[in-house]
Amino acid sequence: MNRTVLCYLLLSLLIALDACRNPLDGVTIRLKDPLQAGIVDCRLYDPSGNPRPGTTQIILAGPDAGEVVTTLNTRNFKINSDGVLLLAPSPNVLPSAADPVRFTLALETPGYLTVVQPFIIANNNRQGRYMPLISLTRPPESVTPAQLEAGQGGADGALLAGVSLTTRPSLPAVDRAGIALQPGTVCTDREGAAVAGMLTAQLIHTNARTNNPGAQLPGGTILDNVAGFSGGTLPGTMRLQTIAGSLTVTLYNEAYQLVNTLSKPIHLTMELNPVTTNQAKGRIIQVGDSIPLFRYDAQERSWQQVRPGVILRDDVTGRLVLHSDVSKTGAYIAAWTQSVCKLGPVFRVSSKLSNVDVNYFCQLVDAQTNNLISQFYTNVNNGITISIYDQEPGRRYRLRVFDQTDAWGKGTKGGLMGESGVAESCNATPVPINLSELPVPAATKLDFQFSCPAGKALDEASLPSLVKAQYSEVGKENWQDLLTATKTQRSVMSYKIQVGKRYDFRASLDGGATWLLRQNDYLVDKPEWTFKIKSEIYCK
Repeated sequence: MNRTVLCYLLLSLLIALDACRNPLDGVTIRLKDPLQAGIVDCRLYDPSGNPRPGTTQIILAGPDAGEVVTTLNTRNFKINSDGVLLLAPSPNVLPSAADPVRFTLALETPGYLTVVQPFIIANNNRQGRYMPLISLTRPPESVTPAQLEAGQGGADGALLAGVSLTTRPSLPAVDRAGIALQPGTVCTDREGAAVAGMLTAQLIHTNARTNNPGAQLPGGTILDNVAGFSGGTLPGTMRLQTIAGSLTVTLYNEAYQLVNTLSKPIHLTMELNPVTTNQAKGRIIQVGDSIPLFRYDAQERSWQQVRPGVILRDDVTGRLVLHSDVSKTGAYIAAWTQSVCKLGPVFRVSSKLSNVDVNYFCQLVDAQTNNLISQFYTNVNNGITISIYDQEPGRRYRLRVFDQTDAWGKGTKGGLMGESGVAESCNATPVPINLSELPVPAATKLDFQFSCPAGKALDEASLPSLVKAQYSEVGKENWQDLLTATKTQRSVMSYKIQVGKRYDFRASLDGGATWLLRQNDYLVDKPEWTFKIKSEIYCK
């Protein structure tokens, strides 16, 4: 595949918001429309909440890395202030299932685990990926990472010497985990090609000594379509009930070629919390117990049951340690599971709301005890259904909805607006919930207006193909989507902003990769918010 980089023109536009002041004068705007086909939307975040690192090297590797560009068709890759990196296939290629664009994104950040993420673009659909940036010195609670140039592979992928790596927690009481590979082990990638050269090994260990050990698990705590250890697929959906720990193993070479399969097993070890409950035995774990083990493949987003791990006692430390031999890299979760229903209960909303684009606060409670099961925000327009997933069989619930939104908090009434009748888990028959008392919020007209100097007419074909606008509480930088305008649809009604309140606004002309247009501390003093853009470049 060949790559062509198109230059884009920088023009200065006068942009005026419908207000007494114009803070956006002189903003430079890229005229080139952003690419929209086959977008890869990468969103980086630090699960510990650490400040975003200042320096990250972006590396594209793999067979078609040269065919990947930014949404403005350049090779100037950047992570924006929100931690977003947008990639796209070059407009000169047409990805398909028969001829996909394959590449690997690597992110090298000092003091952090290297991110190595493969991608396949086989159509024009947008794909998104959340990527954790894990600090080696300030990782999330319950997580211990490790990274090391661990060994050399020959041209055939065979290790010239054994490889071992063990996590080293900063506190002695924290559990450790490790891997060991034998000399001569042949390392191959997902296509069966040898992975030669210097290998870097990565470990991410999650222990079970916190109140929420499932918070940092790759793949989450729900297992669906699990491939069975002896073949076939395990029936139904499962939830991780008691988690003993997890260990994610990653191996890659200097070209960021990822190891998938090994000819000799990787020996895994995980120290365990001794008060972990063995759900199969109804007591705490002890030497000789086995623990179910599941592998999560992040690229395929699939689960597989593997041979259970066995608990032994370490002769030196005296700690209980889980031992297992596995043949592939990936995330290994040691846990007991329980069966849950894929769908049900389901609720159907009756309300006065129509096309309201904000979500309302809901609580799912146990119908008998009133104990809170979960809480969330969702749309409650008239006639929609609210589906609840992954609940235990035989449970009975009620749904409560409050006059409180994810956009502006409590409404004019603020309290409980309605409660459903009793609904059963595993039952997809909708149970009605009457929200007739919920008031309809006030709407605001959002508009992008383009105009021309006297004697010229607007050239619709030259208008930007996509303009995105977002809003935030003043000074909070908690940006939320407000409006996506196109050439033909430049005006919408929204319920997200309120008259009499101040907001920060920003707009993007490249699909969200950059946000060049910004207005801070803007008072919405009437039920409309308008960009007025006057320039000859949009005229004929």
